[in-house]
Amino acid sequence: YEIIKNREILEEQFDRIVRGMAYPYGTYSDEVVRVLRDCGILYARTTRATRDFSMPTEWLTLHPTCHHNDPTLPELTKKFLETTIHSDQHPWMFYLWGHAYEFEQKDNWNVIEDFTDKMAGKDDIWYCTNMELYLAWRDYMALESSADGTMIYNPTVRSVWICDGKGNTYEIKPG
Repeated sequence: YEIIKNREILEEQFDRIVRGMAYPYGTYSDEVVRVLRDCGILYARTTRATRDFSMPTEWLTLHPTCHHNDPTLPELTKKFLETTIHSDQHPWMFYLWGHAYEFEQKDNWNVIEDFTDKMAGKDDIWYCTNMELYLAWRDYMALESSADGTMIYNPTVRSVWICDGKGNTYEIKPG
């Protein structure tokens, strides 16, 4: 009831469909995941840091890379920016989470400023919302390829962009 009621309130307030959330205090259970799925929620962020850049395997337990106050943030940022993705790897994501009030409480605005200074304005990074990421990943996973790998079919309604690991990017148009 609470999930549906909160969706209704948010959808009315913001005039858009709400299909994602963050777990209060990062806590969840298998039962909560089942309820979210039944309520039409597509993704839900936890607070468990992976400290890596892998895409989620279960979107209702979306684990971020790290919190903005994680002591490994500078090291992770450097690794993310300096590592070349090879053609046999899935896309990477750097998922940083936190709350604006924490910057005031901890007087550490410099942490997010340093991070954004390093990450901003990169042509090879896509900056997106949680829902955009979810939809892009769903579309990416729907791609079909020929046995010899020379053809790719996109059964979705949106273009999917892929990189071959050699610096070449390709748009795979719908159909």
